[in-house]
Amino acid sequence: MSKRQYSRNKVIKPRNVKGVLFVAALVLMAAVCTGLALAYGKLREIWIQQCEVHDPTLQVEVTTTGKMVPPDAIREAFGIRKGANLWEINFEERRRDVLAKYPTIRSIAIAKRLPDQVCITITEREPVVRIGIHDVKQWSGKVADTEGVVFACRRGVDMLPMVRESAAPGTAIGKRLEGHSLAALRLLESAQDAEFQELGIREADACKPDFLLVTLGNYQKAKIAWEGMDNPSPRTQDKMLKVMRNLRDAINARLTGISVIWNATEPDRVYADTKETIQ
Repeated sequence: MSKRQYSRNKVIKPRNVKGVLFVAALVLMAAVCTGLALAYGKLREIWIQQCEVHDPTLQVEVTTTGKMVPPDAIREAFGIRKGANLWEINFEERRRDVLAKYPTIRSIAIAKRLPDQVCITITEREPVVRIGIHDVKQWSGKVADTEGVVFACRRGVDMLPMVRESAAPGTAIGKRLEGHSLAALRLLESAQDAEFQELGIREADACKPDFLLVTLGNYQKAKIAWEGMDNPSPRTQDKMLKVMRNLRDAINARLTGISVIWNATEPDRVYADTKETIQ
């Protein structure tokens, strides 16, 4: 063998060894990755199986602040029934669906305790006013909370003050009061404060374009308006409270018990007219 051939063999042989080692390393890595993938898949399958619901009442705790939506209805709305798998439920998507389905629910908090425990906390809306329609004696069965969201509720609300909207059907369930109707809500809420309870305001009619027509505790009427009443804000709230104080003081200063219609629609002025018609 010539020196040239021997030198060439010395160079080629180490290269072949490195190539074989490289291929072997790739094969080994592929085997390891395949093994890890199989192991992960098996472990994932075991984990998912542990998330299965066997007893919805025990595995899913539903806490609610009210009684309008029962816990079983919440479990069903989330798709949590026997045989369901908590791992496969999209709780955020279901939460949005439940809020859309039940206007009486204000918020939903979800705490997962996987693999097989979930706690759902429901905060229901609290009605603060009833919703009626102008010149319609029968109550609509609708109420609104402090956010102005309208929903149906007939239990324990007979003593709540009433907002009367201008025309049927009024604000739809699940929607929010706007304009004069929202202004009426804010006025009735403030009328419950100790400062204004002597006015005895139990109803605010939003049918007129320029003012609210309120019914006082002595069955007298009052027309009330304030700047920015259709766009509630801290500034307009202060203006409303000022008008209410002026009305209260004017009523307290009047000595006669003759039935009147109070006018509190002008800034810093409240007057009464026994002959005035509501226009």
